[in-house]
Amino acid sequence: MVYAIINHLPLPYYIPLALGYDYVQIPIYGYLLERFSEQFPFRWARKQVERMQRRMQEKWLLRWISSLGNLGIILLSALPIKGFGILSGSVFSFIMGKRRFEGSFLLMVGSLLGIAIVFGLTTGALQIISLF
Repeated sequence: MVYAIINHLPLPYYIPLALGYDYVQIPIYGYLLERFSEQFPFRWARKQVERMQRRMQEKWLLRWISSLGNLGIILLSALPIKGFGILSGSVFSFIMGKRRFEGSFLLMVGSLLGIAIVFGLTTGALQIISLF
């Protein structure tokens, strides 16, 4: 049923659906990261975060994204590539010590940029396919 409805929507209707989906995820991930980072079962997660911070200094891509600061969080959450996205951006924002409002705003901007990139690529691909 849902597939049939989504399959027949015009392409611009996907933008608010994707934004809504991301905007629901952002506060959930933020809450989980804040809430559970200091509690007993998740102390190991804190150690993993510290390990990831050390790795950020070793890996050139993570070091480069980290050096971009706020723009790095936006790019990390915007890129439509496996391993990037809202979850990665949320974790990265948390590791960089961003406050809830600032981190959420940066992730939302990244989400909007990512949706624009995917929309542009999809529209272009459909136009090229329609030529044949």
